[in-house]
Amino acid sequence: MFLLRLLSYFVPFAVNFLQGGFFFITSYRFAEAGCSGVVIGGALTAWGAAYCLVTMITGRLANISNALKFILSGGGILTLSSLGFIIFSGVYTQFLWLFTAGVGAALFCAPFQLFAKSIESGSNESHGTVWATSFYTMTWSVGFASGPLAFARLSVRSGFIVTLILSLAVVISVLLIAFRRRNGAGSRECAASDAVAAQAGQTEYPEKYFTRLAILGWIVGGLGTVTICQLRSMWPKLGSDLGIARYHVAYVLALVSYAQALTALLLCRSRNWMCRRFPSLLMNVPGIAALLIFAFAGNTCCFYLAALLYGIYSGCMYFYLVYHSLAHPVRNSFFVAGNEVIVGVTSMLSPFIGGMLLDISGRSNAPFIFAAAVILLALAIQWLILKPGSSSEDRL
Repeated sequence: MFLLRLLSYFVPFAVNFLQGGFFFITSYRFAEAGCSGVVIGGALTAWGAAYCLVTMITGRLANISNALKFILSGGGILTLSSLGFIIFSGVYTQFLWLFTAGVGAALFCAPFQLFAKSIESGSNESHGTVWATSFYTMTWSVGFASGPLAFARLSVRSGFIVTLILSLAVVISVLLIAFRRRNGAGSRECAASDAVAAQAGQTEYPEKYFTRLAILGWIVGGLGTVTICQLRSMWPKLGSDLGIARYHVAYVLALVSYAQALTALLLCRSRNWMCRRFPSLLMNVPGIAALLIFAFAGNTCCFYLAALLYGIYSGCMYFYLVYHSLAHPVRNSFFVAGNEVIVGVTSMLSPFIGGMLLDISGRSNAPFIFAAAVILLALAIQWLILKPGSSSEDRL
């Protein structure tokens, strides 16, 4: 069981190492080449378009039984994407390989969350959901942090060789997991998860209670993803304009993800803050503060502080999003797939919006001001929907 879990959580680390490295180096290469804000933002838009389209298909087909097949397919496509970056290294051909990487990531993300829940669930469904949410968020966050660090210190070609090796490791790991599952390891956990799902009607809360929170998670997570897309796509441009060294730009992005990972890990002991009004509202505060620091600070130390604060916010926000989808007793696969569609749509549109704001205003901090306002909007929506005495049927 320990080996199964170790291999399982290596996979999101490796996949998101690739994604974080791809996003950082492509945005930085576009900025270094003097491309417009729309082109820089288009790097994430290309990825998001593929991710969204493929996730909509995957969400209708994936379940616990076939999840590993989707994950294996995603690993294979990410291998091809890494090869493409190495062989065809032009600036604008990056769009093609980002699109391909988006396909691979879409085949992985939603199926893996269902798989993670199956290996963590036992007699206590709530406990299993919290642990799956925490460990999944922690491992993919560490991967996202490590990718930019690798590209900051290695040559571009060497960085892509590392991603190729990791994508092959993903394929091998999934094959080993499938072999162990076929030989009985983890079958008890999967059976326990299925048994809990079969008893969904016996929960003490009505299904509409979980549906309301899952939809709220979509809203909060979607708006939060808008802001993190602004940060990931526009921070290299802001850092370049301020004359900050490339390794500092990468370290700031890495700190965001490491803080996000540590926050998610600490949330593994969560009980019910995700369903309570005040803690849910409070999680937005460090995000707003961080984005305002990014927008108006000019000191490198301030940017590191902003990265730490934003990581705390994003760790809570992604935990909030994933937990409420996995916790749904009947339609968790639907809501998990919805998470990924929302991430895909926002990843496709919001960098483009950020690039337009940058080009129209001529100010590199404009996307960060916009992002702070978006989190404030998310806070206002939570305040209204979670207002004491409000009716879920009236609100949603």
